[in-house]
Amino acid sequence: MGVSEMGYGTVASGSFTVSLTLKVEDARALWAAAADRALAAPGMTLADVLDTIGPREDPSIAECIAMLTAPAALPGCALDAYEVIEADAGLAPVQIIQLPTQPVLRAAHA
Repeated sequence: MGVSEMGYGTVASGSFTVSLTLKVEDARALWAAAADRALAAPGMTLADVLDTIGPREDPSIAECIAMLTAPAALPGCALDAYEVIEADAGLAPVQIIQLPTQPVLRAAHA
């Protein structure tokens, strides 16, 4: 019997908030990592990357951070919101993705 098959007496439910605060020290390195992540997506082109996160010389920092920190689906959880907000800028949050509520199934390696 696997851990996922074990019965539990109580089921915890509710909403939780997870926070992460970052200080960008090298915008070009951030852009390069975000561009690499974006280009790894099926069908993504360099033009798509530039439209999404801007050029290396003038990157959209919030979009780059969102590209790298977007959460993966968590078993047993539904993502209610995901935001990247620039501190002290008074800007509206960047909302990037809507994750599926169903887990992604991957083929087992033989």
